[in-house]
This record gives sequence, C-alpha cells and structure tokens, in this order.
Amino acid sequence: MAACGENHTPPRPTATPSRPTATPSPTSVTPSVTPLSTPSPAVSPSPTPPSEASATPTPPQTTTTYQVQPGDTLFSIARRFGISVDGIVAANNITDPSQIEVGQVLVIPAGPIPTSTPLAGYAQVVRKGEPNEKTVFLTFDAGADAGFTTQILDTLKANDIVAGLSVTGRWAEQNPELLRRIAQEGQTLINHSYDHPSFTGLSTSKPPLTQAERWEQLDKTEAIVKGLAGVSTRPYFRPPYGDYDESVNADLYARGYTYNLMWTVDSLGWNGLAAEAIVERCLSLAEPGAIYVFHVASASQDAAALQDIIDGLREMGYAFGSVPALVP
Repeated sequence: MAACGENHTPPRPTATPSRPTATPSPTSVTPSVTPLSTPSPAVSPSPTPPSEASATPTPPQTTTTYQVQPGDTLFSIARRFGISVDGIVAANNITDPSQIEVGQVLVIPAGPIPTSTPLAGYAQVVRKGEPNEKTVFLTFDAGADAGFTTQILDTLKANDIVAGLSVTGRWAEQNPELLRRIAQEGQTLINHSYDHPSFTGLSTSKPPLTQAERWEQLDKTEAIVKGLAGVSTRPYFRPPYGDYDESVNADLYARGYTYNLMWTVDSLGWNGLAAEAIVERCLSLAEPGAIYVFHVASASQDAAALQDIIDGLREMGYAFGSVPALVP
C-alpha cells in the first residue's frame, strides 16, 4: 500500500466498545543476571524493641547486570526488572536509547525504581479544530521511507507554518537527521507507534494488540524520539490506519497520551492521487477547523501539491494553526 501503508478511511465505530481489562503479561524469558555484592560495614547488633520484633525486614538493595539478548529493547528490559527506562539510561550513560547491542552488559540500578502510576481515563479524540475560526491544520504521517520530507520541511519553513509530523519509532531510527530537523524547526512530533500495527486489528484482520503490546509501541517510540531529538511526543498520538476504540483510548491515556489526533481531510496522496487532483481535493474540502493529513513517503505526491494547497487556502482566507492550538 502507498505511503506508510495506511488506509485512511475513517474507522468504523464498534457497536459496544468495551473497557480494557487486559494487563501486561510477564515475559517468560528468564533474565541472565549477575549480582554484584554490596559490602556492608560490620556493626554490632542492637536489641530489637518488642514492638518491632515481628516487622518484615527490608531486603538489602543490590546492583545487578544484564546481558542484552536478541529482541531486547530498553523498554522490555526495564519492564522485566520492574524499573524505569530512564533509570537504565542514567545508570549506563546511554546517549541513544534505541541503540543497544546483543551481548552488551547493562548495569541494572538498585531497585525497585517504580515506573509512573498508570492514569485512569481516556484520550480525547480530535478530528477537527474550532469550527468558528477560519483556521486549518496541516499534519504529515511518516512511517515508510524518508521520501519528500526535506522538500515538505522546506515548504513549511518558507511559508512560516508549524505543522504536526506523526512518526513511527522505526522511521525515527532510520532518519535521525530529519527527525532532529523536525524538532529544531519547532514542528510538533506525534507518536505514530513503533512499526505501524493496527492497535485494534480492524484494518489488518489480525488480533488486537494487548495492553502490554500497545504500551511497548508507545513507550519505545517515545524513548527513541526523545533520545534522538530531545523532545517528547506526548501528549499526541495518531493511530496507524486510524484504527482505535475505547480500549485504545484508555491505553493511550495510561501512558500520557491525552489526545488521539485524527483528521478531517485525507489528501489521498498515499493512494496514488496525482498532484493536481490532490490540490483540487484539498481546496474543495476546506472548512474552518479542518485537520489535513498528508504523507511524506516517495509513493505520495503530497509534497508536489503542498505549495499550491497553501496558496489556495490563503487566497480563500484561511490561516494555519499548530497542533497545540487544536486542544485546550
């Protein structure tokens, strides 16, 4: 499929969305752990007061090491030991969280270091901005190749437009310089999962991802983007294929993503539409508050159509807003 493989037909609502009940399942892999002894000074025991005689003793904290296995990520290792990714990054002076190697020995901090307590609630679905203001919003999905990203960024910069770029973690890993440029030029980065699976399975005819799998898709991408570009994707997420339900919105909220960013107008550039047809479509569907979705990949002619779309919208009296301006 063209572009990042997305079918942007708005998702069919489920008749009775169910609240999430899945909980992360512990991995069956037994970690290879080597305890490092922590010497304790010799002290004379003090009498234990009767009131404390039955108290549960506090286990001594130990530092361990772990050898990276095939398929490991910092997120999966952190989850295995019940600590945070940031704790491992700090303990090992890791500059790029996406770059760990099989056989690498990591120091696992004394713990446990608790991860953030999951939040209870649901991400807000955003399909359109304020309908009473003649402002539109441009967003671009990046999940396949680098394509025309440079040309798109040049056009946005020349027109002084702040857009939203929804990137997968894998795309970020493969295009670190482009990712850094996106961040440096003030464009808004949006989490688009790590490798573009359907969270519900609706568009791929596969089983829905479990809560643990969804969290890993979110957290892994966040760690990669933050490590490479120094910025966070929170609180914005765009679902691959536009697939979501109530359980997805709950899982997003639990990981700090309070906005599920959809769209009003799909350019259909990903589906092979010619540049002239993309321009005509985008201008004919313009309306106050419209969120446009384009693609950066080489299979799409969105980049070739972009300047004419901007010129046409401005002639129609529209201004361009940023993603943060979409939400309270």
